[in-house]
Amino acid sequence: MKTLQITILLLLGSACTSLAVDGQEAAITLEVAKELGRIKSRFLKETKADPKAADTIPTANVADFQKSVAPLLNRSCLACHGPEKSEGRLRVDQLNPDLLTGPDVERWREVYNALSNSVMPPEDKPDYALADADRGSIADWLSGELNKASLIRRNSKVHSSFRRLTKYEYNYALQDLLGLPHPLANKLPPETASEDGFKNSSELLQMSAMQFEAYREIGLKALKRATVSGERPQAVTYIISMQDEMNKLLSGKARTFDKNEESYGKHKNQQHLLNRETGTGIQFSGGKSMPQPEAVAGQTPAVSPVVLVLPRSNELKLDLDRFLPDEGIMRVRIRAGRSTMNPDEYASLRLIFSAHTSNNANFSQVISERDIPVTESADNPQLIHFDIPLGDIQRNPFRKLTTTFPRRDEYLHIHNVSNAPGGEERLNVLIDTIEISAPFYEQWPPKTHTDIFIESDNKGDEEIYGREVLNRFLRRVWRRPVTAQEVDQFMALFGQYRPGFPSFEEAMVEVLATALATPEFLYLTQRVTTDQAKSPASLSELELASRLSVFLWSSIPDDELLKLAEQGKLREPQVLTDQVKRMLADPRSRRFSQNFVEQWLGLDRMNSVTHVTDTSLREAMLEEPVAFFDEVLKHNLSIMDFIHSDYALLNERLAAHYGIPKVYGPHFRKVPISPQTNRGGLLTSAAILTMNSDGKDSHPLKRGVWMLKRILHDPPPPPPPNVPEVDLTDPEILKMTLKERIANHRSKPACVSCHSRIDPWGIAFENYDALGAYRTHIKNQPVDATSELFNRQTLAGMDGLKRYLLTDRQDQFAQAMVHKLTAYALGRPLSFGDRADIDTLTAQLRRRDDGLGDLIHLIISSNLFNSK
Repeated sequence: MKTLQITILLLLGSACTSLAVDGQEAAITLEVAKELGRIKSRFLKETKADPKAADTIPTANVADFQKSVAPLLNRSCLACHGPEKSEGRLRVDQLNPDLLTGPDVERWREVYNALSNSVMPPEDKPDYALADADRGSIADWLSGELNKASLIRRNSKVHSSFRRLTKYEYNYALQDLLGLPHPLANKLPPETASEDGFKNSSELLQMSAMQFEAYREIGLKALKRATVSGERPQAVTYIISMQDEMNKLLSGKARTFDKNEESYGKHKNQQHLLNRETGTGIQFSGGKSMPQPEAVAGQTPAVSPVVLVLPRSNELKLDLDRFLPDEGIMRVRIRAGRSTMNPDEYASLRLIFSAHTSNNANFSQVISERDIPVTESADNPQLIHFDIPLGDIQRNPFRKLTTTFPRRDEYLHIHNVSNAPGGEERLNVLIDTIEISAPFYEQWPPKTHTDIFIESDNKGDEEIYGREVLNRFLRRVWRRPVTAQEVDQFMALFGQYRPGFPSFEEAMVEVLATALATPEFLYLTQRVTTDQAKSPASLSELELASRLSVFLWSSIPDDELLKLAEQGKLREPQVLTDQVKRMLADPRSRRFSQNFVEQWLGLDRMNSVTHVTDTSLREAMLEEPVAFFDEVLKHNLSIMDFIHSDYALLNERLAAHYGIPKVYGPHFRKVPISPQTNRGGLLTSAAILTMNSDGKDSHPLKRGVWMLKRILHDPPPPPPPNVPEVDLTDPEILKMTLKERIANHRSKPACVSCHSRIDPWGIAFENYDALGAYRTHIKNQPVDATSELFNRQTLAGMDGLKRYLLTDRQDQFAQAMVHKLTAYALGRPLSFGDRADIDTLTAQLRRRDDGLGDLIHLIISSNLFNSK
């Protein structure tokens, strides 16, 4: 059956190729293109490995070169790369065929890439064309020799992944270690990206002595947030009951209205108090609230019939005066329900904090990390809570003055974010009570404190108890068991600190802050092994646990990983597989998707984009590729879905931007799409298209460079100095279409060599404007998105680009994905010495139907991942 399917696909491919010549390339569907591309894969060819090969010293296969390869190269390549003519300064006849010890391995890699991607010989020179079988023979010989050369270089060089944690890894490590959910390392500078685009590359992550001091200060501040001393502080608590607010207004003879009367239409679009039982309503804008000294946070009063009606885009503004503390968590608890339950409509609450100190001085900032949806009905309202670290948000600098000017008040806004349309039965959020309390603690002492200062019978003996605290803390911080001598050193430091602090805990926090500034916490270290039986190049189990957790969680190992590593069980194949599955199922794996995708695709460039003025659209653009990657990962879908898919990951705002109907709500979900949407995969993601534009229109050069660098891992060389720019003041140039301008620029000798490689890839994106919206016309002229690659391959727009990638460049893309993910996993740039391992991983991936989840398991089980 499989043979029959392959035969049919080959026939289809042959037919479609002939149709493509007549300009009917659309005859082959992208799904068929995927299957055809797999059939062509050199990694899927049946090869019988020699079981003795791994134990023998590789030798150069010069005999096969002289017999089979050299005649083919001489016939098809020497006319352009021989004695009479040497384009690109390449003389094929002078390359040393011994790749293992010869000097020409880099030039042979260029030859291999050109041949395997059908770039050479050029299609416009039929006299020198290579038959597929001949091309395959050369590629197979070169691939084998390159892999042998790679193994020899790998075994003769030392690779190092020794590096410090990135800013985001350090932040997550502190959060996980101390149980604090909020960002802790915002003051650290951002990292520089490597040539591969990654911020976790060992070549860039070093540290100065001044940085160590900054890390200690950050660690100390985080520890002070996690721990407490003395008695439980008195909380400042506000309770705003809508029943009480209505009673106040009624006692002041406020004007009321009746929900059942026709005049209610004047009031229903503005926030107001409403008695749901009587229908009585009163306009209400918030006003001033004062703390209640006797109030106890966390109480749940009976549901009241009096509610605040908060329509779409309205917000309740509460004046909290000046009584909130400087530090600690502010817990905002709101009981809310929906007025209607239409599943296509959503409503969420957002918190904003502001101050208005004078006519010319004010600020307003969103302080909630995310909008929280209101999902329950008003008859069965839900409790929503936000936890806000007061020390991290902007505050009124005049709040402690004794004078009334500048104004000292601080305001909390509760905003309804909704897609609800107008109408008689519109969706409103109904709130009956609000509680604001700071500093808020779930328990006393808080769990973050008792996780460090554990319960012990030895609490009365500071010497013994201090060692217990340090043993437990240092094991997590250093990600390994600690010795008595190491604990002694920190106890000596404790002895120096203790006289200067009133309590054991406060002195010990200073010691623990020093531990958080040690290289063993800040760096991914690789200790010298004393086990003679173990290869010195192999990671220990504890080092493997750290590499694994930093890869998948951007953080330190949890207790389960550490215990398995300490027991020597983590490397057992089934145990390792189970742990990877557990880690990918954990919410912390979202960090991997976020950080890898942002760095792989270069999404940081969206930070410099100024033409996306809709905040919700910008956020949706940035979320789409991460959500797409996460979907492919969680369901082990094919990485070829990144090129094209029959589904998209969308929320309502992005779906509206793409013109895809019936997608409701701010959350991203998998949506089936038709070819008419002109979407699918990552290439048509709005963020990719927007950041690779000039702000007014598309930018083929940017899009072409991005395509080569990020998707095919074949970056073009940097432009030569003094390249002439397009003169946009020339009226003749202004009359030209985009393609004509590109052709004019490319005609210059200094430009043609680079632009002939780049521009055709970018022109294929021309149906997408500066915001990634699909278009068929520009200035009333049809869009011309057809281009011709260097190898004379025609790309008919985005579909043509996808079709070509899927039929002819699958291996290149698969290898690029393996390279990118492996470099990220190792935290170091890959070299030629890693080539054989990358080829092996790519072949394994292709044999497993290109599943992204499988690729993660393959990388983690690989020799590369388990080596220093």
